[in-house]
Amino acid sequence: MSGDIHFRKLPPVWFIKILNLFRYGLLYINRSIFPGNIVLYEHFQYLWLLPCIRVAAEFNIATILRDQPRTISELAALTGSNPEYLYRIMRGLIGNGIFKLRKDGRYVNSSMSKALIDGKDSLRYMIMQHLGSFNWGTFNELIHAVRTGDDAVTKVQGKGIYDYLSEHPDESELFTRSMSNLSELSIAPILSAYDFSKFGILADIGGGEGLLLSAILHKYPRLKGILFDRKESITRAESIFIKFGVKEKIKTIQGDFFESAPAGADVYLLKNILHNWNDRDCVRILNNIMKVLPGEGKILIIEMVVSENNKPSFSKLIDIQMMVSMKGGKERTRKEYDTILTNAGLKINKVIPTIAPISIIEVTKL
Repeated sequence: MSGDIHFRKLPPVWFIKILNLFRYGLLYINRSIFPGNIVLYEHFQYLWLLPCIRVAAEFNIATILRDQPRTISELAALTGSNPEYLYRIMRGLIGNGIFKLRKDGRYVNSSMSKALIDGKDSLRYMIMQHLGSFNWGTFNELIHAVRTGDDAVTKVQGKGIYDYLSEHPDESELFTRSMSNLSELSIAPILSAYDFSKFGILADIGGGEGLLLSAILHKYPRLKGILFDRKESITRAESIFIKFGVKEKIKTIQGDFFESAPAGADVYLLKNILHNWNDRDCVRILNNIMKVLPGEGKILIIEMVVSENNKPSFSKLIDIQMMVSMKGGKERTRKEYDTILTNAGLKINKVIPTIAPISIIEVTKL
């Protein structure tokens, strides 16, 4: 199985930066030429597109079309849906490049709809979770979050997100698989940007199903790993290890990063962990790693780093997700990372950009 795993070769970061400058330039021209209300209304139209994408993900239409083209009647029969209404959903999606309609009246996948097929490079579970009733209902209380400084999940569910997920296993499973979808997107950019060959043992703190850890160990055969997370987060980890052919190289340890961190590694990985927590909690997590970090050891914080200019940035929008989901959760600027790291007795050695919105922040002891 592991012999079938390949990581795509990616363009260099500087090339992506040039493309983004060109892209943002076109957006600026568009916004400058057309009246503000027209441009704003164009943004608003995604309100109707996003639920259509969720329908396609829930009905698993892309997977159905992977095997052969289908008519709308066939799709409706296979998904148990109303043919006319499904046709209207597909029409809206096709107009935005998601799926294609052939001249013979049969539907096929487009490059974007293929991202809804389960498996490698899939976003299906991410879409179902983010556009599902739990997250959608949370965003209905964004105004509450802005007014009070509290998270919206607690307002809607009466408890924080992790307490809620621990009591709702189906939603927890969807959340975990959603995070794995997002993690898979970042694997190739991380492997292209950072050399892990200098390390012996890598501990992934809060690593969930162990997807990123498995990918790193697959590329670096001499590296060994520790997966550290809560019991409910690592239930599918062994199947991931087997898929990547690294089962014998990873030790799985159940635990809470607010209480401890496993000893024995020379590099500790925190991917999309610190953005869930306020500054005080981040320092608690980092202090626990500090207790077991060797003198020359490193911590790799993989997060978005918010730019302090006024240019468009994915990190500035995902920060709103953190606002509604986690009390005190946020995407941070370089200065904000400097502050929490200093309070934990650490310092930034370097920040390594990737072609994805995330960066790798290499951290050492002061």
